[in-house]
Amino acid sequence: MKHFALITGASEGLGKSLAFECANKGMDILLVALPSTGLPELKIFLDQNFDVFVDYMEIDLTDDESCHYLIEYVKLKEYPISFLINNAGVGGNYQFGNEDFSVFNRMIQLNIKALTLITHGMVNILSNHPQSYILNVSSLIIHFEGPYKQVYGATKSFIFYFSKSLSIELKEKNIQVTVLCPGGINTNIKMSMINNRCNLLQLISVLYPEEVAAYTIEKTLKGKDVIIPGKIVNIYFIFSKLIPNQFKNWLIKYNNNKLMKSQQAISQ
Repeated sequence: MKHFALITGASEGLGKSLAFECANKGMDILLVALPSTGLPELKIFLDQNFDVFVDYMEIDLTDDESCHYLIEYVKLKEYPISFLINNAGVGGNYQFGNEDFSVFNRMIQLNIKALTLITHGMVNILSNHPQSYILNVSSLIIHFEGPYKQVYGATKSFIFYFSKSLSIELKEKNIQVTVLCPGGINTNIKMSMINNRCNLLQLISVLYPEEVAAYTIEKTLKGKDVIIPGKIVNIYFIFSKLIPNQFKNWLIKYNNNKLMKSQQAISQ
């Protein structure tokens, strides 16, 4: 079966690597990202290097009307979407009381509302195929509660619960729902600079988007429900369950504090 993938947040980092991986597997693609982030150039590159159909849409998914427009566009074009990749999201490390609420509002709008709205609009299209897939991007942070990631972690926890529940509900429609829970990824130059300023444990566990994308698409197509990429990340995850909570909480606070200071230093 030839798949048609809709990928949000497709202009850089993991989303861009997922687009390459889908094209490499012969999937047609609808790329979605913010305006002026390189989608026309990405379409040209994919057109020239892969024998697939590629379209793109430049919109801001924090706006409900843009999400509705995307859904209606797919229906108008009669694109047979069979692989929905909800990759668009925003994160960061912030002291809750000191940050303007608009930062958290955008996080909630994009990470939760847009993902839910788009998924809701695509379900009936996905159900028209013998086998379809939904890939939602959560985070390993959902298993490590700590300071400075309170809203980001909460949005990613929503994605995890939503995905796991939807997976049970949609199995009868032959829609496989997979949730990706990565650790640190060098998604762009800024994130690479932030990660490089962190401690050795964080540094050696950071992955590159190309390897995460290849592993994720492969495991999703094989029907895996939850994906945690990276051998070191998995060892760290298992080890975290064995250490005392007091030490675990101290380590999370220390790591998150390093990340926040790195983010602040890079932003200056």
